[in-house]
Amino acid sequence: MRKVLAILLPVLLFLTACGGGGGGQSEADVYTDGKTAGAAESLESVRVTDAGDETAPTVEFDSPLTITETAARAVTEGDGAVIEAGNEVSLHLMFLNADDGTVLQDSYSEGQPQKIQVTEELKTADPVLYEVLVGTKVGAQVAYTAPIEAQEGQEASQNRLLVFKVLSAEVPPPPPEVLTPEEVAQLDDAGELPTITVGDDGVPSIEFPENEAPADLVVKVLEEGTGEEVTEADTISANYTGWSWGGEEFDSSFAGGEPIEFPLTGVIPGWTQGLSGQKVGAKVLLVIPSELAYGDAPTGGQPAGPLAFYVEIVEKAAAE
Repeated sequence: MRKVLAILLPVLLFLTACGGGGGGQSEADVYTDGKTAGAAESLESVRVTDAGDETAPTVEFDSPLTITETAARAVTEGDGAVIEAGNEVSLHLMFLNADDGTVLQDSYSEGQPQKIQVTEELKTADPVLYEVLVGTKVGAQVAYTAPIEAQEGQEASQNRLLVFKVLSAEVPPPPPEVLTPEEVAQLDDAGELPTITVGDDGVPSIEFPENEAPADLVVKVLEEGTGEEVTEADTISANYTGWSWGGEEFDSSFAGGEPIEFPLTGVIPGWTQGLSGQKVGAKVLLVIPSELAYGDAPTGGQPAGPLAFYVEIVEKAAAE
């Protein structure tokens, strides 16, 4: 599946799906008053020596960890603000093999902290993670783990221990809005939107303006569709090309010579919001802020920051 069709996984799923030890500590390093949630007794042996906000900590524990239920525990105390419900929290992550303590991956070395919003959605999806975050202070090191079930036909996955440091907790900015056609026209008249040119072969190219990308979602209809209207619940097929803001192409269906079919609930939010309400046959320029795309520091090779797409809606799948 092409990048643009991949769902931007919540950090929650990243925590449980991604994957040493070293350095001695004394019992004095254990934060006995830290918040716990779930089967936190399984994490009692976890010790963390903090090494700052830019360097992965030293983590040790009695291995192997027995992981049968989701568990979370604040291992070291923070000295910053208390995390509140509704905050957007920035984290540095470190994944370890729960059997032997070897480090599998960390965001410190990549220089890319991850963000998660402490919302009702998180509370529903992972009440243990939600519970340990709310009330914990910025600067804390938190151990988290959950059993990973093997998918059908696959061997059991290796259990992981996640240790994350809370770097900040802030009230998130208001979410991007969809600009009205009048607002889009104003930006276009001011020369602040990209210009799309479709060649004789049907393949689009783009020219970007010098300004920064708009903060909100831009839907510029280049050609009105005449077919059936598309809704968020529909599956459509479309031809498209995507560029990072500034001009670098990162994905295109035109290279394969045929449109791609996908559900509008299975793509980045900017596509879902931007294409809903359009009609089959429409040709659309989407300018998508990073909050509605893959974010400013995505994982898995997705493009960062604001994006621009040229999309031709070819067909709407028949309802099952």
